Amino acid sequence: MKNKVYTTGEVATVCGVSPDTVSRWFDLGQIEGYRLGPGGDRRIPHESLRDFMRAHGIPLDRLEEGHHQILVVDDDPFYLDAIVAMLEKTPEYIVSAASTGFDAGTLVAESNPQLVILDIHLSDMDGRMVCERIKTRVDTQSTRILGISGFLDEKEQAKLVGQGFDDFLRKPFPMDSLLQRVRALLNSDDQASDTAKRPG
Repeated sequence: MKNKVYTTGEVATVCGVSPDTVSRWFDLGQIEGYRLGPGGDRRIPHESLRDFMRAHGIPLDRLEEGHHQILVVDDDPFYLDAIVAMLEKTPEYIVSAASTGFDAGTLVAESNPQLVILDIHLSDMDGRMVCERIKTRVDTQSTRILGISGFLDEKEQAKLVGQGFDDFLRKPFPMDSLLQRVRALLNSDDQASDTAKRPG
C-alpha cells in the first residue's frame, strides 16, 4: 500500500531536529528510506518514520497532525482497489485496506483509524459486528464509520445509525460521492476535536 513519503525537511520538522541530522540518520542507516536516483534527494516512507519515532520515544502525535488514517474494508476486489486508489490521491490520507472482518480487526488495533469505510456484507462476518467492535473499543470509540452495501433496503439503512454507523452509501455509487462523504465525516471529527481542546 502506498503511504505518504517524506522529505528530510519534513522529517526534521516532525522530529524537531535539523535536516542535516535527518540526513545523517539516513546515511548511517538509522532510518530507512531511498534516494530519487543515484545521489538524489532522500525520501523516508511513512512506516519507516513511524517505526523510527516509536523506537526513539518521539511522540507519534507529531506525525499524525494534519493526516487522517483511513481503513477500507470490502471483500469485493473492484471496490477495494477503486476506493483505495481514489483516497490515495489525497496526500493527507494514510490508507490501509482489508478484505475480511478478521483482518480489519487487526488493522484497527494497529492504526486506530479516524475513519473506516466498511462493507456491511463481508464474506467472513457481518459488518455490523465489525462496527460494534470498533465503537466499543476505547481507542476507537470516536472513529467514524461509513457503511457501504448494495443489499440493504431503506428500513435497514435507517437502523444503521443506531448500530454505530455514522453514514451510509448504497452500491453502486460515484466515487465523487464517496469522497464527499469521507471529507464531511473527517471534517466533523476535526471540529469535534478542536472544540474538545478549547478551554471551557
